[in-house]
Amino acid sequence: MTMSSASPLLKPLQIGSLTVPGRLYKSATSETRATDDGYVTDELLQFYDPMVRAGTPLIVTGNLFVSLQAKSAGRQAGIDSDDKKLGLREWVHLAHSGGSLLIAQLNHGGRQMVGSSDPGKATVSASSVREPLYGTKPRPLRADEIPALVQTFAAAAARAQDVGFDGVQIHAAHGYLLSQFLTPHTNRRTDGYGGSLDNRMRLLLEVYRAMRARVGDDFPILLKMNGTDMLPLRKGATTAELVRVAKVMADDGIDAVEVSRAHYESWPGMVLGHYKGFISGQVKEGSGTKMSWRRRMAMLALAPIIERAAERLAPGGEGFNLPQAEQFTAQLDILVICAGGFHTAAGMQAAIETNRCDAVSAARAFIADPYLFKNVQTPIPGGPVCGYCNGCIARFGGKPIDCYNDEIRAQKNLMLRRADRVR
Repeated sequence: MTMSSASPLLKPLQIGSLTVPGRLYKSATSETRATDDGYVTDELLQFYDPMVRAGTPLIVTGNLFVSLQAKSAGRQAGIDSDDKKLGLREWVHLAHSGGSLLIAQLNHGGRQMVGSSDPGKATVSASSVREPLYGTKPRPLRADEIPALVQTFAAAAARAQDVGFDGVQIHAAHGYLLSQFLTPHTNRRTDGYGGSLDNRMRLLLEVYRAMRARVGDDFPILLKMNGTDMLPLRKGATTAELVRVAKVMADDGIDAVEVSRAHYESWPGMVLGHYKGFISGQVKEGSGTKMSWRRRMAMLALAPIIERAAERLAPGGEGFNLPQAEQFTAQLDILVICAGGFHTAAGMQAAIETNRCDAVSAARAFIADPYLFKNVQTPIPGGPVCGYCNGCIARFGGKPIDCYNDEIRAQKNLMLRRADRVR
């Protein structure tokens, strides 16, 4: 069944000065396809090429590290130095060659890394709160270090603008550094960056203002935020607090907000779906390969119990962030984009038509089907559909991001081969 041209997914909208010709976007995915030191590769571009060919209206890059200290995973792409501009320009050229808009996601990993990528330097966070998944104990950022950190984001935004990106997205979700400052559990500071919500959002606001000063008023700056920290028995930021942060940022000039959820230590909250084999995939082939031997053995021993519990407690479902996203939509005058399990035209259209959000985004569904934007308009028999096994997420930081379900991956590869024959 072909989608009607009246579908909300095909209606353009404005993100600041940017006209986007549709409302299904590729959300950020850590690709694990750059060089070890963060340069763009052909392998990374090949990951995005079919999404561009399918006419995906807007693509957000995987999280680009803004400094060596910010690098949080193996083979992560960076935007921390001018010598990376050549590869970044190629990425932009690829997107624009098919009419896709490309947004650079800018990030600092904070404590969510196995170890510092900056030789001889410790990982940093808002406070010295151990990250339980990786076991990393960060040191608190000193107040006198914060201005330089803010400028790494601003310089990265300027590089993105210079090489032709259509905008940038500040990553303040998923328990990375800016999210760590927003969350009381990870921010126990007593200075001007901790305590009250106004203080906890201070770093995010300073980052945005420094970026805006560098790129001007017409360059789109988006924000990715949690709608819920999903930290039971710990003091997470509430949805009401997170909406208030978004309102402050909107009043200051941010152009759109993408709503996601959770920290790494919320697992499985951040990757709702299915979990069989997730832990072994992470430990043997993903970022867990860099964990200590003792931690890896303990995780493998506990994996069957943890995965079975996760299957019962966090099953997910299409649009699982909509209950939070609609609270942002109701209170913001800027665009709200909702991520979280979207993979069907019916689910996406319903989210927009009921005004729960203005647009939807997907990550895992695009990994399984890079032609997703095209295929939700005109479904193909036997086409790949994400089963949310989370094999892709389990392996990031170790193996290249791809679909690791053999059946779905075979369907995807067949679809791409057929498409290549008719190019």
